[in-house]
Amino acid sequence: MLSETKFRIAGKNLELRSQNGELEMRKSFRNSVFFSAIFAVTLFFFALNKINAQSVDSLVAEAVKNNPQLKSLQYKITASERRAESINTLPAPNLSVEFSQVPTNSIDVLNQSNSNNIAFSQMFPLGGKLNAMAEVERKNTLVEGNNYESYKVNLTAAVKMSYYTLWLIDKKIEVQNKNIILINDVIKSVESSYYTNKINQADLLTLQSEISSNETQLLILEKQKEAEIYKLNKLLGRNLDSKGVFAVSDFSVETLNSGQSKLEEVLGYSNPNLKKMGNMIEMNKAMIDANNRELIPDLMVQGMFMRMPQGMILTSKSDLSMLNPKTETMYSLMFSINLPFAPWSINKYKAKEQELYAGISSIEYEKNDMQREMTSQLKAALVKYNTALDLTKLYNEKVIPLYTKAAESQVSAYQNNRTGVTTVIDSYRMLLMQQMNYYMSKADTQMSLAEIEMMVGTTIKKF
Repeated sequence: MLSETKFRIAGKNLELRSQNGELEMRKSFRNSVFFSAIFAVTLFFFALNKINAQSVDSLVAEAVKNNPQLKSLQYKITASERRAESINTLPAPNLSVEFSQVPTNSIDVLNQSNSNNIAFSQMFPLGGKLNAMAEVERKNTLVEGNNYESYKVNLTAAVKMSYYTLWLIDKKIEVQNKNIILINDVIKSVESSYYTNKINQADLLTLQSEISSNETQLLILEKQKEAEIYKLNKLLGRNLDSKGVFAVSDFSVETLNSGQSKLEEVLGYSNPNLKKMGNMIEMNKAMIDANNRELIPDLMVQGMFMRMPQGMILTSKSDLSMLNPKTETMYSLMFSINLPFAPWSINKYKAKEQELYAGISSIEYEKNDMQREMTSQLKAALVKYNTALDLTKLYNEKVIPLYTKAAESQVSAYQNNRTGVTTVIDSYRMLLMQQMNYYMSKADTQMSLAEIEMMVGTTIKKF
């Protein structure tokens, strides 16, 4: 009787365990279907991205065409060019009309005045002053052009860095999705073992919690991608809410054929900020020349036509035969010059010259310091590029294949009850980390090249 009771209890326990196993299998099946659907959707979006993806060069061209700040700098160049034209012209002449000594009881200013005077005067700056001042503006136009080129170079680098950051985020999302699918495959492969009590429920829950952790990282990456798209849209001059920015699925790492000494040489004569400093020095020299020419007097020429409706004005020595008034006409000419070299005025120009020479010395030292700083940044970018290039090769050819084999071995060992589930998860985490490192190093190669281009002021394709 007792043995029969034990048999019935064992049968009920077996039945309950069978039902629990069936429920877990159904739950696991639903999870596998759910994650398979997620993976299918992800693949669809990656395929869509591949169709609509734009190369980094096309985005750079779009930014150069549409960026508002770049357009503003272009108009500043145009404004400086027009200012040079306006300066290199004579000042406006002066025309004056005078009705002299009109009686207060008369409104006939033409015939009752003692004289009607019409004067025309013109100032003539001598010594090439106008051309000297125009030369200052022409040098300033070069400075504005350097501002444009400097912003263009920085914009190009910013677009490239943002583009490859977006590419890196896409790759991280892709790796996270693949990792979710791999862990889900492990769950499906051990379902039968759970049904036969070869593994416990804690293992399944651990695997499912790892999937949840990866889903959390996916959410973070999606938000990072959204923020990066806003940043890239701003650089491109697009609507900030535009979502039509897709990076290519993969790219070939560009190689740098020039050595450090060559790049430093190119930086010295090609960087727009250094060129701007050189043009600012030339502009100050032109300002010194224009300032010194101010010591040359300006000539004022004036011509006047006078009509005297009452005749000549009589004095005590006038001939009385002029008592019968008649309209008289006459003219006068006047020539005058200013005296800028007067002792009480000349210091204005001498002090200005000293000020400009001091400004030139300041710019020269600033240029030297800027070149040293840029050379330092160039060397750091070269180290970063070479390191990223070596790491990309190492991760791709050695590290990732080894970690992939290790993860597969751990899964096989777990399926045969030779290791624990935490070891499998750790192996997948390490594989995930190495894949992330590979994509980061690959993106770093392009970002460091963008930094190098920003320092030297031109694309690597030109040298």
